[in-house]
Amino acid sequence: MLEDAKAGKINLIICKDLSRFGRNYIQVGQYTDYIFPMYNIRFIALTDNIDTANSDSASMDMMPLLNVFNEWHSANTSKKLKAVFKANAKLGKYKTTRCPYGYIKGDDANHTPIINPETAPIVVRIFEMRAKGYNYGKIAKVLTDEEVLTPDRYYVQKFGGTLQSMSSYWRGEYVKRILNNPIYIGTLTQLKHTTVSHKNHKHVARNEEDWAVIPNNHEAIIPQELWDQCQEINKSVSQGKRDNTGEVAPLSGLLYCDKCGHKMKQHTTGKKPKRSPERSEYICSGYAAYGRKICTSHYIKRYAIENIVLADIRSKIDLIVDEEKAKQIFLEKKSTSHTIQFVEDKRDKVEIEKRISELDNLIQSVYEDKVIGKIPETVCVNLINKYQNEKEKLQKELNGITERL
Repeated sequence: MLEDAKAGKINLIICKDLSRFGRNYIQVGQYTDYIFPMYNIRFIALTDNIDTANSDSASMDMMPLLNVFNEWHSANTSKKLKAVFKANAKLGKYKTTRCPYGYIKGDDANHTPIINPETAPIVVRIFEMRAKGYNYGKIAKVLTDEEVLTPDRYYVQKFGGTLQSMSSYWRGEYVKRILNNPIYIGTLTQLKHTTVSHKNHKHVARNEEDWAVIPNNHEAIIPQELWDQCQEINKSVSQGKRDNTGEVAPLSGLLYCDKCGHKMKQHTTGKKPKRSPERSEYICSGYAAYGRKICTSHYIKRYAIENIVLADIRSKIDLIVDEEKAKQIFLEKKSTSHTIQFVEDKRDKVEIEKRISELDNLIQSVYEDKVIGKIPETVCVNLINKYQNEKEKLQKELNGITERL
């Protein structure tokens, strides 16, 4: 309609009232004050007595206030609806168009998810493959090769709808979404996203403490042990990447920078053969990508870090092979730790006793100052309470140290 008006096809726009035209006072004002006059378009809002052809009327003077009130009404309605959604989510009412893959919506008041016997075994298999170390892409390839219907295609085939451009191939993102959804252990999680405002409907993620989480809400597909195992794998680093020679270095994807926390990436330098360990080194990926804004320039030779790890592995193997040696090392460490604890306790005991003596003197001094009128009684009481509380805490700590000694 607006395009036709700008093209000169129409010169009059009529609506019931201003709120029917829009509730964003900035946009409505832009049209009524700038765009419509520019294209000689007359605008009428019937019930509000707005007519841009009569700009001197009282209704036209009130139009900015009406626009502001209309937006306030929209914002207030949005706030009430969000409150209702939040309350329903905390009560366990599952408001969704379709359940995640492996479940179907129940017919009860809360629409409690019910296990789908057709797709639940596939979900279990996905988790089992992940527990064996399969990455997302490999799991997707296995399912695609076996011609398992993707979640979208299965839903359309089962409940109707149109396929349009839905892919018949599984993707790593589908698998990842399944593996990270706690609904499969019986936990209902809602309110994970919200909109920026009633005017900006862009979806943004909520902080985790603002989610509505209800454990044991419905029957689980995945046992807790399998879920925990997969989550540990999901949190772990990548399986490593092949370099230009086709090799995956033993520590690829396992090293982190101790300064900024970014991963260390393998880098080759010099003129030695490509497969030469002396040529390879690990550098901070944060520095490599962003420079000194993130981290500093530093590296560690590949052969150096691999030798360190290898020596540690061999030392553990030696302890397993030689039980007596392992026992001796354990007892030596235990004895050393006890010696260190004994020395620290002796030192702390002296310091605490000294501080308790100081607090006794401070309490006596404050009381004497109060008696001779140097400080008010309220100040005296506050100081004595403060010193007494500190003394009691130190006395408990001293008792524990004395018992250990």
